[in-house]
Amino acid sequence: MAVKEPMSGTPDPVVDAYKPGIDRTLIRENLKKSPEERLRALQQLQAFAEELRRAGRNLQKREDR
Repeated sequence: MAVKEPMSGTPDPVVDAYKPGIDRTLIRENLKKSPEERLRALQQLQAFAEELRRAGRNLQKREDR
């Protein structure tokens, strides 16, 4: 299988296979934001993920007692 050049205009069957499952509205909404806004949202998401991990560890410690 030949490697496709990015933006070559030639359809990639692998990309085409995934397209139906992608919600492009979320991508469009995110691209309306400035880079700073996107970075801030990413930082908030990372902080939330860490909070969930911490809660999971605390719950596990309580269950192990």
